[in-house]
Amino acid sequence: MNKYNFDEINNRRNTNSVKWDVKDNELPMWVADMDFKVLPEIKAAIKKRSELDSYGYIDIPKDYFSSYRYWYKNRHSLDIKEDEMVYVSGVVAGIDSVFKHLLHKGDGVIVMTPVYHIFYNCIKNNGLKQFDNEFIYRNGKYVIDFEGLENLAKKDEVKALLLCNPHNPIGKLFSSEELAKIAKICENYGVFIISDEIHGDIVKPGKENVSILKVSDKAVALVSPSKTFNMAGLQAACIFVKDQKLKEKIETAVGQDDIGEPNYFSPFATIAAYTYGEKYVNELNEYIFNNKKYIQEYLKKYLPHLHLINNDATYLLWLDISYYKMDGKEFANRLREETGLYVSNGNQFGKGGDSFMRINIATSLANIKEACKRLQLFVSKLN
Repeated sequence: MNKYNFDEINNRRNTNSVKWDVKDNELPMWVADMDFKVLPEIKAAIKKRSELDSYGYIDIPKDYFSSYRYWYKNRHSLDIKEDEMVYVSGVVAGIDSVFKHLLHKGDGVIVMTPVYHIFYNCIKNNGLKQFDNEFIYRNGKYVIDFEGLENLAKKDEVKALLLCNPHNPIGKLFSSEELAKIAKICENYGVFIISDEIHGDIVKPGKENVSILKVSDKAVALVSPSKTFNMAGLQAACIFVKDQKLKEKIETAVGQDDIGEPNYFSPFATIAAYTYGEKYVNELNEYIFNNKKYIQEYLKKYLPHLHLINNDATYLLWLDISYYKMDGKEFANRLREETGLYVSNGNQFGKGGDSFMRINIATSLANIKEACKRLQLFVSKLN
């Protein structure tokens, strides 16, 4: 019997929510945060801290790092020691800091496109050059262009690969063999791997996300409970780095950028999440992938010209809309204007995304059903 009721979601309208600050008739399924109620132990930890009546500066609790170690060892079979971790206020903030201090202006960074659009900002804002290694999209599936990756890695100006693992938006779980091949190419040409693994807990039941650190001691991985437990507003994350000399450089970078001091609540919320959250995440993943199954069956029955990319990770769906000969941005904008269903257009994810849209399914089944109806209504007018 399930312990958590994911059918019961929060009413987040008029709460200064980025996601839900929309018109009354709109159903937002775009930005990557969840509508589910938070793990009760997280709420209790925040409430306990709030009762102290003084919210001054704090040190990072020792249990903060040990909670990460416990979670990643038990859930991911990844044994990261406490002295191989660096606190950082967010994954994107950590990427920016690594780029700013460990690379030089004009250096090249490879990204596997289409990819999380904020990656492009991180590259541009730090004066770096973007090199696209576009996935090969064939027969409705994505495969890595290893030949293209190696050709880019050979370039003298290319110094880093920014990996999204598992991949947002396509939802790909990289296999150990794929990651080992990526790592080998990068090692051969001196390319530094930075792996964003923020979605690593949201996987299809029976599947497992493999960290880049299982195949490379020279890479760094950035992790956070924010996607798993819907804690993005608390701003807490961690950089895993096994190389101690590299860790010292990253600690210096984080300190210089003032992103190494925790807010008053986030470490304790993190400790609660990783201490008490295992059953929650198991049931969460079951619910999310049942939502996906419902959408798959609905599309097959009523919307056969929309192709859902089969993925094993994240609560984000990637839909091929190419049949309708319409740009992803136009499709998403019209869908919102005409039905109130608010999704992410594929164009923003870069090369290879212009005939796609992304949908966040971390919401109630009732909302999933309503979204399907709105999507069907819209598409019926296109035929």
